[in-house]
Amino acid sequence: MRKALSDKAVSAAKPQAKRYDIRDIHFPNFGVRVSPNGGKSFFVSYRHGPKQRRMKIGTYPRTSLSVARAKAMDALRQVDEGIDPAGRRRQPGLLVDAVVKDFIRQYAKPRNRTWKDTQNMLERELVTPFGQCDIRTITRAHFLEVMDAAIDRGAGYRANRILRNVRKLFNWCLERGIVETNPAQGIKAPVEEEARDRVLSEDELRRVVTARRNESYPFGPFVLLLLATAQRRGELAELNWSEINFDNATWEIPSARSKNKRANVVPLTSFALSILETMPRFANCNYVFTTTRKTAVSGFSKMLARISELSGTKDWHLHDLRRTAASGMAQVGVAPHVVEKVLNHWSGIISGVAAVYNRYGYVSEKREALEKWNAFLEGLEPKDAL
Repeated sequence: MRKALSDKAVSAAKPQAKRYDIRDIHFPNFGVRVSPNGGKSFFVSYRHGPKQRRMKIGTYPRTSLSVARAKAMDALRQVDEGIDPAGRRRQPGLLVDAVVKDFIRQYAKPRNRTWKDTQNMLERELVTPFGQCDIRTITRAHFLEVMDAAIDRGAGYRANRILRNVRKLFNWCLERGIVETNPAQGIKAPVEEEARDRVLSEDELRRVVTARRNESYPFGPFVLLLLATAQRRGELAELNWSEINFDNATWEIPSARSKNKRANVVPLTSFALSILETMPRFANCNYVFTTTRKTAVSGFSKMLARISELSGTKDWHLHDLRRTAASGMAQVGVAPHVVEKVLNHWSGIISGVAAVYNRYGYVSEKREALEKWNAFLEGLEPKDAL
């Protein structure tokens, strides 16, 4: 069967008793196969040497018609160069899935403390649609489709992150001779980003603190401890019981887990300790916040959506709670350089030569600052709700 393939035509194709093919009347080498169970897969046919070959290039709707057509064109270009695209594609070491795993293990993980975010993004945006494709066949059209999809669902900043991570991946591939060009090079970030300055008002903060009571472990206590300590989301998410010194009432974040590679001693107030005392402890598990007992807690976006809806607040992220805590400490009279120490910032008030020679830990000052801030939080949170 031949017809002009369009998104509507592919979607409307009905299964029959036997599988059948629909070839594109405008691109005869390209088509879609419809199985009796309703499955639809795109293919391209070509001749390599004496043999007529056929190669599957994606399953509908995970692979869109436009991406499949671009893959088919790329396969035929390889044929013109004397390359069998099906044979080349079967090299497991060059599949997108395998290359991304190598990139994360060899490059991202040793250099970037947020490598898990990079891994999750690449797996979702690149491996899911193109994981079994030869990475050398990935084109600019593939990236643009993924980025356009993110923009269409209102995730413009995520589209920027996709571009940034994919560009790093292909630069790494270039250095190792895996690919000859970086198809993401020259693509401009689709959205202009603005630095966030969101700080929750006292009324918003009270509503958020109240709404978080509807979240059971680990998310409810996590939000409150995030506010109480003013630390980064990722650092708190991976909090280990072994990092807490209950005798000294401190949480010692090692340099290996700190974003700026500097260890940080976070004083724990009685308010923060009362939150930790409610935490369950699991056998053979060092994580304070976990849902699997094997890995640190994740899934914050869904939790944030629930709390935002219950509290009647909007347009804030978990990182905004850290900024809110910093502003709150300043409001109750904490000196700016002490606020920076609480946040484990090493730029601003104390910087340059002063930062090199000033190694004072400010632990007592940080404790006093957090006690003032936590006293304010405690006024928002009835004691029986901890």
